[in-house]
Amino acid sequence: MQRGDTPDTSAAAAGDARKLPLAELRHKDLNLLVVLAALLESNSVSAAARRLDSSQPATSRVLERLRDQFGDPLLIKSALKMVPTRRAQELRPLLEQALRLIDSVYSRTAAYDPAQETGAYAIGMNDSLQALLVPSLLAELRRVAPRARVRLHPVPMPSGVSALASGQIDVMVAFYPVQFEQLRSELLFDAPFGCLCDAGNAAILDRPDAVTLAALPSLDLSQFGVVSRMMDRFFAAHGLQRQVATTLTSYLSVPDTIAGTDLYAMVPRFLTPVLCRHPGVRFVPIDDAALTLPVHLCWHNNVHAHPFVSLLRSMLVSAARQVAP
Repeated sequence: MQRGDTPDTSAAAAGDARKLPLAELRHKDLNLLVVLAALLESNSVSAAARRLDSSQPATSRVLERLRDQFGDPLLIKSALKMVPTRRAQELRPLLEQALRLIDSVYSRTAAYDPAQETGAYAIGMNDSLQALLVPSLLAELRRVAPRARVRLHPVPMPSGVSALASGQIDVMVAFYPVQFEQLRSELLFDAPFGCLCDAGNAAILDRPDAVTLAALPSLDLSQFGVVSRMMDRFFAAHGLQRQVATTLTSYLSVPDTIAGTDLYAMVPRFLTPVLCRHPGVRFVPIDDAALTLPVHLCWHNNVHAHPFVSLLRSMLVSAARQVAP
């Protein structure tokens, strides 16, 4: 650090030094490097011209420009062919590496093979939807992209929207659509909810109504308050208010919590095969459109054209069509 520099300004200067000099590169003709590569491969202006589908005079003019830019003759005439200078010999492997990287930038999507994908990707999906979609999704991933590293975790708090925008997750499956200009969503299915209660709960009959449920204590289950707001709207439409005993965030804890009690919980119908493995509970459907939530697949514009994220989206849509209610 030089005298007069503060730690902050020094760190900023170091950060600037690591950045590509884009303003300078913008004024360089990178097409000249393609011609230079052809010249150094063939050690001949005429052969390089044929390789590039160009003329010999045009290629000679480019060689003169390259000599000016590098301050080196690059190729020197000899009796039989042109001989590369030491500087040209040093440039050749760098050129090959740089041009292969540039080619991969343009050819990656066209030649994309998911079987060769080794990147890491994240799906935001809470436990209830994981129980429904992951078995089918994982089977397809292992078949199509066995080397890809895909992790699933709960939708980040406080907002999955900000997690998508920041790249913390690549796609999200959740009980709500996104309504932001830079985000996209696709409806996967509509999820009806019903009542999970103790198997012997005599107060809850085959088709419980709002009045019956409002008189009983309930478990509130919700991420981001979406399910809670749905329940509140349902009771408010009947001029009622539910009795919330406590709030949980995981459906997996519900069967053990309500078995042997007068508690009930509203759960998505698609989760009943898992929850009703517990012998002490039963699921009672409620035919009311107000107790249905849409399940959406959401993603950010910055990954819309990404080949593997696009593949993930199609796999999630396929999984939802196979198992959705």
